[in-house]
Amino acid sequence: MVDRLFVYGTLRAGEAAHAVVAPYVISAVRATALGTMYALPAGYPGVVADDRGVVHGELLTLRDLAAALPALDAYEGDDFTRILAEITTAAGRGWAWMYVLLSSELAHGAPVIADGDWAGYRPRRG
Repeated sequence: MVDRLFVYGTLRAGEAAHAVVAPYVISAVRATALGTMYALPAGYPGVVADDRGVVHGELLTLRDLAAALPALDAYEGDDFTRILAEITTAAGRGWAWMYVLLSSELAHGAPVIADGDWAGYRPRRG
């Protein structure tokens, strides 16, 4: 089973919900994935999996997947689904789990984060 997770928003190190994933993290490296990132009205990002943009985040290697994945699924809730996505790091490409919006309709009217970097966008928002 795939033991890696790409995170791009509140689960990243230094963000509000990092504590949800932190007990399961073995290692983390900077990474990117394809997709379009939106600033959702609830105050966190959502990504639509497509080839129109690049999303910046971290690739986490996880331990105890039997506990980690259900906990993360519950945190992400009904608006997100976990998919396998191709992720790029300095070491190359590989596959990892990634949470994306269940439907692109959930991003309707939300601003696009053009550079795909929530960590850079979050401090700038009004």
